[in-house]
Amino acid sequence: MIFAGLCVVAYGVAAFAAHRARRALLFGAGSAAVLLHAVALLGDVFHDGVLHIGLLEAVSLVLWQASLLLLLSWRFMPVVLLATITFPLSGAMAIIAAWPTATRTGASVEGWPLQLHVGLSVFAAGLFTLAALQSILLAFQSRYLHSGADPGGLRNLPPLQSMESALFGALWLAWGMLSASLLTGILFVDDLLAQHLVHKTVLSVVSWAVFLMLLWGHWRYGWRGRTALRWTWTGYAVLLTAYFGSKFVLEALLGQHWG
Repeated sequence: MIFAGLCVVAYGVAAFAAHRARRALLFGAGSAAVLLHAVALLGDVFHDGVLHIGLLEAVSLVLWQASLLLLLSWRFMPVVLLATITFPLSGAMAIIAAWPTATRTGASVEGWPLQLHVGLSVFAAGLFTLAALQSILLAFQSRYLHSGADPGGLRNLPPLQSMESALFGALWLAWGMLSASLLTGILFVDDLLAQHLVHKTVLSVVSWAVFLMLLWGHWRYGWRGRTALRWTWTGYAVLLTAYFGSKFVLEALLGQHWG
């Protein structure tokens, strides 16, 4: 809980630095926040060497992943302003997941094959979260260019083409991670019905197909703008339902767990 509280402060400082374009402070405070968040997560998800990820821990882990990726990529991708959204969300979720009275759900994940599958799934979700947030900024930037309004300093963003290139770069990498996650699921999951993974798997495959269509359409027909944004949001909504919607229904409402 102490580490989670400290990471909230560090995330707040980093978000302020991103808003003010103070990059040195952003990198220093952001690095401290991600490190403190990681320490807090270790206490949440590892018990006696076994990985334990419930709904709260999963959301916190995905947001930590997105914050880490943002921190690693801000020097060569136009994602600095994303820190004003991602970092506060990560800090809030770190506190919620670490809160002593928080309801703990979820089952333990034993063995490296399933832990690898879970790790790839979380990595893909973190990348898609970053891409979804990037798409929101892109939508606001496009509206600003058409209307002349400037909500939150969008005039300081890089050109629209650079923002779109960053979006599709993140989507390609995220889709690759999701593909690897589905492949390891096929190899290492024994019984989808017995392990309560049918809904998650089906929705994940649907999301995978949506993003594949978007990437193919962008490559073949040059899809961009509103078309690309709609496909991105649709795929991300399905992915959220697969990862967190099915997990919430299974654990919070039915009292069962992924096996």
